[in-house]
Amino acid sequence: MIRKTFLTLCMVLALAACQKERKTHAPETAPAVQQPSKVLDYLSLSAHFLVNQQQPDGFFKYEYDFITGNYSSWDNVIHQTRAGYALMQYYVFLVRNNIDAPTASVVLSSTTKALNGYASASVAHKNMPGKLVSFYYNKRAFSPDARKASAKHRIQRLEAEIAATAFALMTETIYWRATSDNTFAADRLQWRQALVYHTKQALKTPAQKNPFMPFVWQAFAVYAQIDPDDEEIAGMLPQIDDYFMTLPRYMKDVEDYTWDMMAANQRYQMTQKLSFANFAARQTTRLLETMYTQHDTTVNSCSLSLGLVEASLILSGKSGDFARIEQTALGRSQLEYYSSLKYTILPNQTWITLGPGRTLHSQDFKRFAGASVFGMHTPRTNIGLVELCLLTGMRFSNEDVKELKQRKE
Repeated sequence: MIRKTFLTLCMVLALAACQKERKTHAPETAPAVQQPSKVLDYLSLSAHFLVNQQQPDGFFKYEYDFITGNYSSWDNVIHQTRAGYALMQYYVFLVRNNIDAPTASVVLSSTTKALNGYASASVAHKNMPGKLVSFYYNKRAFSPDARKASAKHRIQRLEAEIAATAFALMTETIYWRATSDNTFAADRLQWRQALVYHTKQALKTPAQKNPFMPFVWQAFAVYAQIDPDDEEIAGMLPQIDDYFMTLPRYMKDVEDYTWDMMAANQRYQMTQKLSFANFAARQTTRLLETMYTQHDTTVNSCSLSLGLVEASLILSGKSGDFARIEQTALGRSQLEYYSSLKYTILPNQTWITLGPGRTLHSQDFKRFAGASVFGMHTPRTNIGLVELCLLTGMRFSNEDVKELKQRKE
């Protein structure tokens, strides 16, 4: 009851703050903005935005700058495959809760299209088994001559491909389980082979030198849950667990923490081992005491919220320090998520606030309903941020789902 009350209060305060901000800085002639009232509304907006950004090749328009009024030349292969993962998770969420069947159909179709794109963009590397999803060989904007690339560039490129392939494998594995469609079975095998090979190589080096590994950790955890008979991956997972949790884990930024918690929670749900709770408690304490000590209302914090809520799920139901850290993580996660809702572009919205006395007006906003803006001083959106907000929102939708089911009854 306390959590439900706190969650509801956070939602009310966030929406009130959003409305107050518009009243203060928007001109009186600004058109009325349709205000979503529930987390489920925001989830639907985010999912439809991603679908609307999808291109014929299955990939997504990546980033838009509202100041210049143009899509940027940047792209990110990891975020591209994470888009399929986020949409597939949302499809499972809709089906599991028996809500919004029309949207579920659209989301599944988009995910299938994305998987076709990932499969088409997968290439084999010389002397390496399997295939990796790659921009560098499949998109004209990202096709530098591999022979002229520096060693550092080649390593960074390979790491990006490995991380992207981890999300592609997760997307396909969840798709396979949800639909029983084996269309991408050959691609699944190729992605799996590549990730097994690179994981074995990575386990020979310090964890700090392998920024792509948390995604592979999570991918194998998902894969093992769906295909528990795969003895090779089942045997590797305890090694990967130890690889991350026996030494102090470096955190460059919040996304390092977030994806560690995503993987750790996936593994904890399978094993129920206390070592994952110790890991979550240690990393969460470090994060909140040294890196994100204060709540910042001027930025979109979906990534921070997602990591914290995953940690709280690992620590849930325990006593002592675990219970204290779990309550702190959950409370801060709720605060960050509901505060971030004001950075979602709403239907018919034509302006955003850039700070006291500063308002950016553009008809472009109408085309970006559901997009997540980075913050008050960064009027820019990309699919990576929308994915994080979509994944986070599903964790805070329980009360809405319960209410919806009660209405149907």
